[in-house]
Amino acid sequence: MAKIIDITEKLNFEQKPQIKIKNEILTVNNEAAAILEIMPLLDTKEPTLANVDKICRTLFSEDDFVKIEKLHLSFGDFATLTTTAISLVTGDNSGEAVTHATT
Repeated sequence: MAKIIDITEKLNFEQKPQIKIKNEILTVNNEAAAILEIMPLLDTKEPTLANVDKICRTLFSEDDFVKIEKLHLSFGDFATLTTTAISLVTGDNSGEAVTHATT
């Protein structure tokens, strides 16, 4: 009989990474299938607008994408949002963590 190792306790099914912009909380889709879908789009030296749109619509739900549109971000800010989301799902946690003030 083959050895079975249960890794359920090591996996996180409940929590998805989130990004806060002003008062909006955006949930980032970190499912493996979604990331595998956008990985080829990330390897291009000059991404097209269609690729950037595809990446964002994969990383964010339709409801969150509507919230993003309502923020009227500049292209630079939109790029920051996108690269932060990509960093979160690929495991590069170089973004700032939220810290709470203490009294």
